Amino acid sequence: MLFLIVMFMLTVFLLFRNKELLCPSNVVFGSYFLYFIFPSTLFYILEWVDWVYVLPWGKTNDWSKLSDEAILSYAYVFTLFFLFTRLFEVLLARTSASTVLEQYRVNTFMLFVFTSLVLVGGLYFFQVTGGIEAWFGNYSDTYLENKKGYGLLNFLLIMSSNFLAFALGFYWKTARSKSYFLVLFVLVALVFCAYIQGVKSRIFYFTIFFSIPWLTVARLTLLKGAVIFVFFTLAFSFAMYFRSNGFYSTPEMLLEYFLSYFNTIFLHDMILRDMQPDFLLTMGYPMNKWLTFVGIPSEDYMHDISRWLTSIYFPKQWFQGSATQQWPIETELYLNYGNYIFWAVPVFMYSLYICTLYSLRYRLGPVFLFIFTCELLFFLSVFRGSMLQWIALFNIIFYLMLWGGSRLLFVKENVDVR
Repeated sequence: MLFLIVMFMLTVFLLFRNKELLCPSNVVFGSYFLYFIFPSTLFYILEWVDWVYVLPWGKTNDWSKLSDEAILSYAYVFTLFFLFTRLFEVLLARTSASTVLEQYRVNTFMLFVFTSLVLVGGLYFFQVTGGIEAWFGNYSDTYLENKKGYGLLNFLLIMSSNFLAFALGFYWKTARSKSYFLVLFVLVALVFCAYIQGVKSRIFYFTIFFSIPWLTVARLTLLKGAVIFVFFTLAFSFAMYFRSNGFYSTPEMLLEYFLSYFNTIFLHDMILRDMQPDFLLTMGYPMNKWLTFVGIPSEDYMHDISRWLTSIYFPKQWFQGSATQQWPIETELYLNYGNYIFWAVPVFMYSLYICTLYSLRYRLGPVFLFIFTCELLFFLSVFRGSMLQWIALFNIIFYLMLWGGSRLLFVKENVDVR
């Protein structure tokens, strides 16, 4: 069964893939490749070579013991998302990237000012969350524990540094002459932000946002896909070594970590075994979080489906450290839309939404290209979470603020930006 589903996903992608690299349907396949095809294939390769596990907890996820329902539900949701997004990509009108890449330039003075603000905000966050002793003495615990109470500042820093990486890439791509001092200054700010925001994910995100001017015109080939995957695994391994304070110190340990990290289907299998399908069971959780901002309290674990399920299945992990396991989108569909036939409705609606942004990404200037990419990466996170997340409200507010100030940073070609 597992082998057939893996081959099915690969075949559908190869037959119908969008050759534009940065598009919703490729994100769908990329997610299922990372969380289904890659770890399952790796598991059976290790089984074939009689791998002796070196991590203290040994073999944690046995792909041979998954239920057929879990495997088929992954195949079903992959099919819905991939075919819907691919259909909308074909139907919705598209325009050339030259609209953005040739008509706009970066105002270097405003880029310097924005970088300074991000760096000052990062230094303040660094100090109030423990300072040098905490961040360099015990990075892992500081990153997990000391951010409590500074969520809004952390959010603004994450989004602002993402935009800073995008602005740097746009500047590097479009500037006729470059200020290497400015480039170095921006890189220093980004490296510092990556350190305080979690190295593993930030390297990935900064690389994506910086590369948008190239990725948005890139064509997808199998060779490019393989290169991207190799780069991702190397960056992921380096970041995991750093974040774990050197615990994952050998290639063997890092290889095994992939099996334990990409575990969403096993979490979904637990729900299939223990719970019955339901309707709208957790859809109100984001609302619980939003209501806390107007003084209506609720427990933290009731703000997100993965938090709630972590508090049930991994209570020690949640109540001692507020860390979460990430349940997949299949679990949300199972608990909120009942029968499998109804799953197609929210998948259709979200696919239409993300593909509408895809069709508009070149029409409204560089900032909208950034917003589309943010939502595309948010789309990637949907596959191990929920379609409606409480953070979406803050994303919208940030986008509106960014849109209001965009004319200061990005100017038309015929305007002197020196």
